[in-house]
Amino acid sequence: MTPKTPIRFNLTQAYVLGLMMMAVGLTLSPFLMSLSQFWLVIVWIVDGIVGKNFKEKWSRFIHNKAAILLVLFYLMHVVGLLYTADFQYALKDLRVKLPILILPFILSSMPPLERKRFDQVMLVYVLSVFVATIFSGLAYWRHDYEDVREISHFISHIRFCLNIVFCIAIIFWYIATTKVPMPKATQPSQSIGGRATRFPVPEFSTRFAVNRYLQYFMAFWFVWQIYIFESLSGYVILAAVVLVSVVYAFLQWKKGRGWRVGIGVSAVVVLAVGAVLLVHWIKPLLDVAPIDFNTLEKKTALGNDYWHDTIHNPVEDGKYVGLYYCRKELQEAWPQRSNLPLQDTTLNGGDLEATLARYLTSKDLGKDYEGVMALTDEDIRNIEQGVANYNNWKHPGLRARLSSTLFEYGLYRKYDNPNGGSLSQRIEFTRASFHIICQHPWFGVGTGDVPQAFSQAYDEIHSPLKEEFRFRAHNQYLAIAVAFGLVGLVFFLVVLLYPYFSSKKHRTYLYTVFLCIILLSMFPEDTLETQAGASLFAFFEALLLVAPSCGSSFPNHHLSNESLSSLDEIHPL
Repeated sequence: MTPKTPIRFNLTQAYVLGLMMMAVGLTLSPFLMSLSQFWLVIVWIVDGIVGKNFKEKWSRFIHNKAAILLVLFYLMHVVGLLYTADFQYALKDLRVKLPILILPFILSSMPPLERKRFDQVMLVYVLSVFVATIFSGLAYWRHDYEDVREISHFISHIRFCLNIVFCIAIIFWYIATTKVPMPKATQPSQSIGGRATRFPVPEFSTRFAVNRYLQYFMAFWFVWQIYIFESLSGYVILAAVVLVSVVYAFLQWKKGRGWRVGIGVSAVVVLAVGAVLLVHWIKPLLDVAPIDFNTLEKKTALGNDYWHDTIHNPVEDGKYVGLYYCRKELQEAWPQRSNLPLQDTTLNGGDLEATLARYLTSKDLGKDYEGVMALTDEDIRNIEQGVANYNNWKHPGLRARLSSTLFEYGLYRKYDNPNGGSLSQRIEFTRASFHIICQHPWFGVGTGDVPQAFSQAYDEIHSPLKEEFRFRAHNQYLAIAVAFGLVGLVFFLVVLLYPYFSSKKHRTYLYTVFLCIILLSMFPEDTLETQAGASLFAFFEALLLVAPSCGSSFPNHHLSNESLSSLDEIHPL
């Protein structure tokens, strides 16, 4: 053993530790995201000094096309400084996207990562996401939130859902590629008919069984987390990952014809059941029963006139909010239940009277004195906080998200009011984005002038969005086109797609699923415009695509029998 061997071993340990720190930080600590990158840079420098191999590192990087493309994508933002005016925002954007420069360069130039080390990093990542979901699960069970999406404590719920979906894919990949351990030597059975026979009976392993049950538990726990977060993008991406997994298995895992037919039939059944459930949930939200005004009560219990309106008030969950409405009694009853004036706003900035009317409708109560008095103290707190639908608050999930989305879109279509609506606001973001792109089609407005361009665009298109809701594109493809024009958008698509289609070794299952998650996430969100999103993208692009492995692209289904049978001896994944 040479004197440098212990140092090399310690540097390898430090390198893996840095990757684990990054894996933990992705969902639990933004500070750790930054610290881990600083740690990896230090390890890279020390490794180059000790091994005197800076030229070798540079050679590894320069021969890695995927790493070069990612670094060039970051440098495109640096070039964008040449025609920008707001350097404060530009420097902030460069800092947020710094992982896209650091991680591909470091991981592509470091020595190959052993399979065991890779497994350890993935284990730490999954466990970290699981720990983060425990916090969100506790907040959900305690009902410690105004909006269910607030139960994501460390990063935005949208980025959190991306991590959760990817963990589901990771777990099922390890399940699919891990074989039941077989005995090393098959013992002869008792004599049958005068001849000894051998039966390859799987070896019973308590540890293997416990690990396998833990895998399934965590997978279904993660699916439940996606369900309660009410993130439409999370639902869509999870469905897409299931479909991609089925197609990948159909194309890659070489089995008999019957096995392929079974996969195809299973996929069709799953999609059909999903479509039926979706229709089952949506149909009642859209169906509005015909109203016979002659049958509606004209007076409240106190003798005041009801106002029945099916024109100017919206429909929610198939019910007209404007039926059985008596503003006089609302004004009398509400001050007896709350200190907030009825003409004021809720604590989250919404119209309080409109919120009260919707909440009463969701509980099948009249908008009158008796209706307000029938509310519980918990209901009053919900209304003050801005909760407008009791059913959606009490039973969060896919149906609740569909209900709120359809209501928001109905307001936008009928009253041209996109304010506060996730979907309707994104329509306005898109309008503004295309307006900017048409004005700066080829090279965009530059790295730093994006906020200023959007502010001006909203005025020019006469958007009904209030000032506090005038955000940027919320679509990564449009965000790139706004900043760097169509030329920048084309290059961005090359960065995303060229490595995958240029080499078969990049078409591993884990990277296929991750690429699918990232590509889809960039439609409803500007994924790379936040630290959590940029770090998630850069880390797994580097780990699954850029980082060299020992002799082959090990995150694939082509594993030796020895590695498959020993996988559970390394970790519970």
